[in-house]
Amino acid sequence: MMERRFFSKRNGRSVAFALALLAAAPFASVPARAQLNEEAVEYQEHLGEYIPGDIMLRDEQGQTVALADVIDKPTILMMVYFECPGICTPLLNEVADILGKSHLDPTKQPFQLLAVSFEPNDTSEMARMKRANYLKLVGRPLPEETWRFMTAEQASIDRLAGAVGFRYMRAGSEYTHAGGLVIVAPDRKITRYLLGTEFLPFDFQMGVYEASRGTVMPTTARLMKMCFSYDPEGRTYVFNIVRVTAFVMLSSLAVFVTFLYFTTRRKRRREG
Repeated sequence: MMERRFFSKRNGRSVAFALALLAAAPFASVPARAQLNEEAVEYQEHLGEYIPGDIMLRDEQGQTVALADVIDKPTILMMVYFECPGICTPLLNEVADILGKSHLDPTKQPFQLLAVSFEPNDTSEMARMKRANYLKLVGRPLPEETWRFMTAEQASIDRLAGAVGFRYMRAGSEYTHAGGLVIVAPDRKITRYLLGTEFLPFDFQMGVYEASRGTVMPTTARLMKMCFSYDPEGRTYVFNIVRVTAFVMLSSLAVFVTFLYFTTRRKRRREG
């Protein structure tokens, strides 16, 4: 009887240890500092919230304008800085590519793109150059006001970044930051986030349509990235069977270990 009790107790401890290992497994290979840094620069979504209209920006001519006067139609907002050596260029290039291939027509369905620099030293002259270059990159004629590039003072940058949940960190003379688009309704309500630097044209177009109606949509990018991998050649998502299989196996193991743990506990109680 003593041997059976000892065996059950040992099994219980083993199962508990296995559960702890299983819970820690997804994070075991990621240093704590890396986890903190990734969390510090991600988007913290504020879906359904409103961006203050009294945030002041500088337009391409250096004129100070209130955000309420800028956002008067469905707006795709991107937080960038003009001399970014990292993900800003791929993000802007992707937006230009999708805009060039999409069926969105600002003369029929009003919308705009708004790139705001979070580097307070960026200038209106730099903003003018960026706008000219990226409107050319789109590859089809669009009204100049379709894509705005603006700058701001640090206080306004902080307010705008806080309102949309954009978190970034200075890294020497550069910045570590997240990539993504914030889609905003004409009344400045945040209706959708598109995270990363690669997007589906359908999501891009649906975001504009939803913003025109003020419809708030949850972000599916995280789930999509777990189950699917983006194919840049086909410009679509493909099912990632290896990743999904691993997830199913880990989930099954978790269920089995949990079942074994509680079965062992019940057996100990009966024997006690």
